[in-house]
Amino acid sequence: MWITRVIDMEVHRKALPVVASWTVVALWAAWWAWHMWPDSGLSWHFSVEGSRLLLHGSGLNLFADAPWLQTGPLSLVVAALLGPLPANVGKSVALLGMAVAGPLLIAALAPLVAPAKRHQRIFIAAIVLIPAWTVLSVRWGHLDDVLAMIFAIVALRAVSADRPVLAGVALAAAIAAKPWAVGFLPLLLVLPWGRLRAAAVAAAGTALAWAPFVLANPRTLGALHPPVGLSPASGLHTLGVRGVLVPAWGRTAQLVLSPAAATVAVLTRGLPGVLLVSVAVRLALDPKDNAYYIGSAALAAVVFDLLGTGWRIPWTTLATVVLFWQPFTRDFAHALTKTTGLTRWWFTHQEAVGAVHLAWAVVVIILVFAWPRPKARNVATTMPGPQPVISD
Repeated sequence: MWITRVIDMEVHRKALPVVASWTVVALWAAWWAWHMWPDSGLSWHFSVEGSRLLLHGSGLNLFADAPWLQTGPLSLVVAALLGPLPANVGKSVALLGMAVAGPLLIAALAPLVAPAKRHQRIFIAAIVLIPAWTVLSVRWGHLDDVLAMIFAIVALRAVSADRPVLAGVALAAAIAAKPWAVGFLPLLLVLPWGRLRAAAVAAAGTALAWAPFVLANPRTLGALHPPVGLSPASGLHTLGVRGVLVPAWGRTAQLVLSPAAATVAVLTRGLPGVLLVSVAVRLALDPKDNAYYIGSAALAAVVFDLLGTGWRIPWTTLATVVLFWQPFTRDFAHALTKTTGLTRWWFTHQEAVGAVHLAWAVVVIILVFAWPRPKARNVATTMPGPQPVISD
């Protein structure tokens, strides 16, 4: 009995740092959500309007009638589930749920991180990620991007656990939430078995989500050439593309080149860099430079830092958050007259910002491909296939 009591005390003593650190993470996330709350849900109305059109308006003609939505049907269905609630309550529930998802996704990655300094590395990664995640989830309330990244992490965990059907379902759900999530499909190549089954499930799920809209109205494919403006701070503009709107080939290039680059990454460097390469290619070819892009980019960088390197400090994530952080002003119409210092510089040098963000995409892609080949003895045992280096 005495020995059992001593063992229990030792277990509780070892658990205290974990409990304390996650308490800090929770408080940190709560503070950032509170900080963002006065100017929150800036894009939530797109989800509300899209769900209304889906259920009570255009129906299966939705994406033909409103190509500007640039989202997926799953995100609109999720938004519709909150429809019976009062508007402000539904919005608050959605924003809080999306905010909580950030720390939970870091926790979901924990079993895949090598034991060496695991606790410290996860704690620091969460602290670095949360400000960027709340920009996406709370300030902007971009439900489709949040869902796409949630299902991407679910797919990553399923692949790591050799569960091909779950991986296929998760990737289909990600694509149903946001079309650019097609860039995450190469995750299935890491599976040691069941790849074809997983691919078939992903294809079937994607078809189930999108085929009804395409069959009901072929103009749905017109969403590949949406009326989206070309920003001077965008990757496309920096690459030399000019014009008022995104070129006809713009979205198609993203949907083709993102999974292509991710496929090369997974075949040569394994699992850790797939999400990061996919997101980097997408942002490099994007016609916009929206502030909420920081959330997806930072989470993809966290995956690479935790699973693909042995860094105690997640340098890729930290650099991503710093470079993609955008100053916020409530009065965008007078941003050039009411701002000073670095904030004013940011608003008056959009082409320079675009060059910095394109450089980030190039550097992180090179980093993924140049990182030393993985050594199986240095990684978590739950990771199948080519493994990342985890050493000090």
